Amino acid sequence: MIHRLRLKIAVCFATAVFGMAMESAAQKSVGNPLFLHMHDKMVQLDRYANVTGSPFLNDSFQLAAILLNDGTLAENVKVRLNVLDHELNYLDDQGREMISTQVIRSVVFKTAGNDTSSVYVTRHILKDDGGQIPEGWFQLLAKGKAALLKRYHKELKETKAYSSATVDQNIFTEIRYYVWYNRQLTRVKNTADIADAINDAKLYALVAQQRKNLKTEEDLKATVNYFNNLQ
Repeated sequence: MIHRLRLKIAVCFATAVFGMAMESAAQKSVGNPLFLHMHDKMVQLDRYANVTGSPFLNDSFQLAAILLNDGTLAENVKVRLNVLDHELNYLDDQGREMISTQVIRSVVFKTAGNDTSSVYVTRHILKDDGGQIPEGWFQLLAKGKAALLKRYHKELKETKAYSSATVDQNIFTEIRYYVWYNRQLTRVKNTADIADAINDAKLYALVAQQRKNLKTEEDLKATVNYFNNLQ
């Protein structure tokens, strides 16, 4: 009961942030067995056997609710997010690891309390029809008139040491931040970028008072939250 209430609140958070993009959200709910889709495929277990680094946001499976593009809300599914390949892996009712082929709007992980950072959205909830918004999973860090999103970008690179015939494969991770405001997604690296993305006089005044451009995640969250709390 507590988790379902928190799930509804999380969906409302996303609705408030992304507006009409979720107008048909959660039209019906299904359980884990019905989440399986006929075109889903089993994971190749040795897919990353010779690769250093993980393609996943978290290697372990966690309970989550998944909002599909048709408005179906699949609850209590054990999933892990493949950040490298922009995929969602889940365990079916027989414990097999599968790759979902369905269009996913958001994933809400089961966590204690009312934690917006457990909400991950995709470009499909942002109504990206022109392909301008990158693929992947965007973590919701701040909500309101503007949203702060965190995207984990993973890349597989091959390296070879000097005079060696061995090719090493390594997965590198980069964290990127974005502001969603006025139906536009803008990448930001500091608080000044946030002010430019939102273009608000009070926000410019706040940034001007800072001695330097602030870049930490907490600084970015504080700046977006400041704007969202403005009357």
